[in-house]
Amino acid sequence: MQIILLQHDPVPGDFSGNARQLAAMARDAAAKAPPPGQALCVAPLYPIAGVPWGSLRRAGGFYSRCREGARLLADLLADGPDMLISLAGAEVPLYMLVSGGQIHALMLDGNGMLRLPGGTTFYMPPCPDGKIDLDELPPTLPGAPAAVLLTSPAVFLPGAQCGLEVDRANLAQRYGLPVLAACQCGATDGLVYAGQSTAHDAGGTLLARARAFEPDAIALQLDEGSHALTCAREPEPKPTRAGSMFRAAVLAVRDYARKCGVKGVLLGLSGGMDSALVACIAVEALGAENVFGVLMPSRFSSGHSQDDAQKLADALGMRTANVCITPMMDAFSAALAPSFAGLPARPGDLTADNLQPRIRGTLLMAFANRLGYAVLGTGNKSENAMGYCTLYGDTVGALEPIGDVYKTEVYDIAAWYNGYRGGWIIPRNVFDKPPSAELHPDQVDEDNLPPYPVLDTVLRELLENAANPETLTLPGVPESVVRDVARRLAAAEFKRHQSPPAVKMSSCTLGIDWHMPASARYV
Repeated sequence: MQIILLQHDPVPGDFSGNARQLAAMARDAAAKAPPPGQALCVAPLYPIAGVPWGSLRRAGGFYSRCREGARLLADLLADGPDMLISLAGAEVPLYMLVSGGQIHALMLDGNGMLRLPGGTTFYMPPCPDGKIDLDELPPTLPGAPAAVLLTSPAVFLPGAQCGLEVDRANLAQRYGLPVLAACQCGATDGLVYAGQSTAHDAGGTLLARARAFEPDAIALQLDEGSHALTCAREPEPKPTRAGSMFRAAVLAVRDYARKCGVKGVLLGLSGGMDSALVACIAVEALGAENVFGVLMPSRFSSGHSQDDAQKLADALGMRTANVCITPMMDAFSAALAPSFAGLPARPGDLTADNLQPRIRGTLLMAFANRLGYAVLGTGNKSENAMGYCTLYGDTVGALEPIGDVYKTEVYDIAAWYNGYRGGWIIPRNVFDKPPSAELHPDQVDEDNLPPYPVLDTVLRELLENAANPETLTLPGVPESVVRDVARRLAAAEFKRHQSPPAVKMSSCTLGIDWHMPASARYV
């Protein structure tokens, strides 16, 4: 029996488009797969509707349009190959076999067994979010299933693929059956699906791993009687942690532009590390010809920042514009001065500091309107968590590619990228100089924040490890720093409610997993 695992990148709600893409993938994969016999293609969960669908279920005709997409798929595959798909049901997936232009409804029984019309049976264990809880599964299986099938999508997390593959190997060993995982790839807003579909033989040995972060198909030969499984290709390598995070961000930007119909992106180039890495991500995703950088120096901008920004843009081959914002800052100050003169002074007034990023945000949106491009935010997780950003300023944008990446990790990914490209695409000075928003002369980030290694350590405990902010203690970190980080994390929630979505890179993404009421009190 020939089985082809399809690694599909759907557009949520594009029922007919997803059906056409599936049919094309299936025909192409079947034509390339070695004989003998007609192939059975296995699609990831809900391939017609596309995952995630959010509130698409509330849209008129959602379920009927799913069925219409399946009907179109059956028509397109009238001459084969067969395909096992699932449609969105009111409560559970509806499984069906598309074969010979017909749609055969299938029933998943109470033991998790799915029987095809020809008698072949697969075990499909529950695996929400792509994860397997071995403790919740039976020690043995009734009947004689040919293999275990997994189709639930797993949102990308760095390093998670290793754990998923260990669980699949253990599942194969428990039941003495091959374990086949057809995984979705692609990105929707801030969620990324890495793909990396796998096939383990009945002994738990990994036979096949599909490519990461792109559509793919794996052709397998399964002997139903002996459960022997073979694959003609070697497993694709797993990317490194830094490499996988970079590629996840690239996929997110590419799919955002493609699925939203955006022809290009732009961003502000400050000469700092965050905007440099986002520019590299954007160019890798869309090509330098579709990325535009805007340099917006003020009187406080250092000469090296402008030089570093331009060197980066030249190395990437992207277009730029240079707009000095000093006259605009002066105009704002002059216009506000008469009215401000009659208002009381307030300690910690950030009016002057915030004018710079808000002017820059306005300019970025002006270029976006002119070019028909989307703006990419350049904020990182450390600064977003602390509210070290300005609403309607450096928070403008449709998507934040590194919004779930801690500042210390930003440098790691940037170093990986330079190594990947084999040179100093991101200039050496960007790595060497202290991070600074250049809000006033000689200002550096550590004037306003703890050192990033300390800050990131505290934030990981509060966010990923769900530490109690009232009792958290860390070696070498003053208690006052821990308490201040927790306080500022809570106080900045209102900003994150109005910020662009971050590409999910961790188990606790601000705005996705961490979404507090702005008026909450938990510290």
